[in-house]
Amino acid sequence: MRIRRRAPEPATSPPPQPSGGGFATKVMFAPVRLLARRIAPRLSARLFARAWRVVDDGAPPPRAEEPQASLAKLGIALALEGAVNAFVSGLVDHVSRRQFARLTGRWPGRRKQK
Repeated sequence: MRIRRRAPEPATSPPPQPSGGGFATKVMFAPVRLLARRIAPRLSARLFARAWRVVDDGAPPPRAEEPQASLAKLGIALALEGAVNAFVSGLVDHVSRRQFARLTGRWPGRRKQK
């Protein structure tokens, strides 16, 4: 019986440390943040629409303005929409910061409190 050994994985550099959010970093990150904040709601709306199709067999989600909307379905729809929005916004923000740090070597955020 022959045992194969894996080749050692290449060493990766540690992630950049928070730089304290200097003025130059803030100015450079501003367009990236604006773009991320425009993309996140669109992605979350698409993901919510797909998730709701699974929940209610293709029917559109109920809205608060509809008089015949069931409270249970409305509550589920609003909770799901809020969760999807928070999830996608957080991921898009973190990924945009991580890519910015990868390209510039500076993490666009606050310095850790000691």
